[in-house]
Amino acid sequence: MVDERERLEAESVGLAAGAELPFEFRPGSRVSPLVVSFPHVGLEWPAELGPRPQVSFPRNADYAVDRLYPRAEQLGAATIRARYSRLVVDLNRAGDDIGLEVVPDHPAPRPRASLGASIQVGESRRKIRNRGVVWRTAVGGTPLFATLSYRDFHRRIERYHAPYHRALAKLLERRRQRFGYAILLDAHSMPGSVGGDLVLGTRGGRSCGEAVRELAIAALDGRSLRTCNGRRGTWPLRLAVDDPYQGGEIVAALGQPQAQIHAIQLEVSRALYLDEYDLELAPVPPPYTDGPARPRGRVASGSRAAQARLARRRLEALVDTIDHLVRELSRERPSLAEPGVDPESGSERGPLCAE
Repeated sequence: MVDERERLEAESVGLAAGAELPFEFRPGSRVSPLVVSFPHVGLEWPAELGPRPQVSFPRNADYAVDRLYPRAEQLGAATIRARYSRLVVDLNRAGDDIGLEVVPDHPAPRPRASLGASIQVGESRRKIRNRGVVWRTAVGGTPLFATLSYRDFHRRIERYHAPYHRALAKLLERRRQRFGYAILLDAHSMPGSVGGDLVLGTRGGRSCGEAVRELAIAALDGRSLRTCNGRRGTWPLRLAVDDPYQGGEIVAALGQPQAQIHAIQLEVSRALYLDEYDLELAPVPPPYTDGPARPRGRVASGSRAAQARLARRRLEALVDTIDHLVRELSRERPSLAEPGVDPESGSERGPLCAE
């Protein structure tokens, strides 16, 4: 039975009573320490912003990445999914991450040059561009608007951005009050051109404690899933940690490991679960739950059929890995509830938000 507190009303996230929430909240089948966030899956466009831009909304989203977490709520995780497109506001950027070229009358803009992330291009690395909290152009350079007034910009932040962050903070504080700690998993996808399959972002270990970081790595690198029938095989997925993505604003703002609030970001290569050219989604298999690992035979290479089998195997491994990660993070671990001290101030941190 779901805890009665597992509700989010408009007033509790700063909206007027009865206002429509800009996200979908799904409570877990039980209350666990874990909250899973999907900030970039939204495909809707608010009518109040005028005509819907003539661009591909899936190409400007972490399209359907939430399909890779089919048992999240069943395992006890509460989930929150953005309804509206990243083209309305980018929920993984700070509310003041904007420049005067976009909002000329903004009283206090604080644009970030980049997020510190870079990708390998030939023999050099190129910084990943930060578009800010409101994009002026869509992916591919299609213009969305010339400039915004501060009034219109502020309304976007208050109506679509701030409620999402308040909801996450409230859910995490509930869990810290109940379990002594809370964990946020911020779920994203990345272009296949980035290389690699999975990137765990921990802000260099600043957004989560070492125990949570190691728990996530062990779940994601296949360490506890790749043993089948007593034999160790090759895991078909590649995991990187904090390279090239260390984590965006959500984990940076909400991760307070010294206050027992742990936040991690997971990037999944879209090439694993969809055709990035025509956006056709591969059928996602259900997680394997009948043993330590899904039975896997050897896959020969060379033929088209063999390549299809390998792609299927990698997708199965991806779903199993994510399912295992959610299961592990959802388990109550009293050792994570031990009080911590802020290394900078030497004092214990206060609550993340008021209930």
